[in-house]
Amino acid sequence: MKLATLLASVLLVHSFSAQVIEKPKEIEPVQVEETLVPPPVEVDETDFGVAGNEITISVEMMDPKAASFPGGPDSLMAYLASQVELFILQDTNETFPFGEQVFVVFEVGTDGQILNPKVELGYDAFLDSAALRIIRDMPKWEPATNELDQPVLSTNRVTVTFDLFLDEDMSDFEDWEETDQNNFKSHWASFEFGTSLNTNGMFSFDPSFENNPEWENVPTKSSVFNLNLFAYNFKLIDQYLKFSTGYGFSFINTEFNAPYVLQHTNNSVSAVLDTTQALKRNSLYGVYFTVPLLFEITNKGSFKDAFYMNLGVVAGARIYSHQRQTGTYENGDKFEWVTKSKFNLNPYMLDAAVRLGYGHFGVFANYALLSTFKKDMTAAIYPLRFGVSLNIPQ
Repeated sequence: MKLATLLASVLLVHSFSAQVIEKPKEIEPVQVEETLVPPPVEVDETDFGVAGNEITISVEMMDPKAASFPGGPDSLMAYLASQVELFILQDTNETFPFGEQVFVVFEVGTDGQILNPKVELGYDAFLDSAALRIIRDMPKWEPATNELDQPVLSTNRVTVTFDLFLDEDMSDFEDWEETDQNNFKSHWASFEFGTSLNTNGMFSFDPSFENNPEWENVPTKSSVFNLNLFAYNFKLIDQYLKFSTGYGFSFINTEFNAPYVLQHTNNSVSAVLDTTQALKRNSLYGVYFTVPLLFEITNKGSFKDAFYMNLGVVAGARIYSHQRQTGTYENGDKFEWVTKSKFNLNPYMLDAAVRLGYGHFGVFANYALLSTFKKDMTAAIYPLRFGVSLNIPQ
């Protein structure tokens, strides 16, 4: 009995202890540090000014460009062919090495000049020297450019083949020859034909001489012939603007309106009316050596297809003069009187000049800035000369 009571007590205690709820432990809070990352800031690259000012930097990148011959590869081949043929035709060697090649390397400067040509692979001294000369004599190339479109020094290679190409079309070379900026031709060299009109004051353009009728001339019988022989050009802006000079000769024949005979002393020039003879012609003739100082403006490099305009002056020096009178005596005999003299003519001429036209043809107008005769010798005479011109490429 006692044993049963003891077992019951043990079971009761075990059951009670199983139902006791353990008090939860208090959990200490854990602090977690949070790192805040600011959002990305968008920056406008143009906002670098002060007080709202903006600076915009824009760089446009270009594709690099290689140096090139004027007119392109076809014009280069045509140029080489023409120079080689000229060299071969000048050579008298019956055993000329036709078909041989010389390889030349050279540089093109930033201004297009050919620099430092060298034989990279040659044949012999004869052909090597000819190839170098042909390369040196090439016109300026278009220089190579970098990504910024700036001209840069470049190295180039050309093969010179010594053979005849007489059957090939040379039109490319003709086109190159016309557009070659290095040898751009002016329109000064020419034949000019025109007339002359005396005026009584500088820029007056008045042909009447009320107080000095002896100086009135007949424009339809007066003549001007200008033989402009040589021209030399200085390029200023590509092929569009250049300065031209050279030399030539001017032959001026002024036909007087009345039968006056020129007379002169050391200090004066006068004209005496001669009514005893019936004059057919009564003219003053002068020859001048001329030098132009002209600016030429044109729309392209080709001589034959270009509109052009010359502005400037033509200076000259008198080298010969005479008065010529022709007529018929009462008995029908003809006479011709020629008096060679300086007549106190101005030894120099200076004309304001305007010339314009297209290709080989044009018109000209020259107005004298110096009087025909020396100062204070007689009335001032300022001739206006104008006419047409036939231009010669030079």
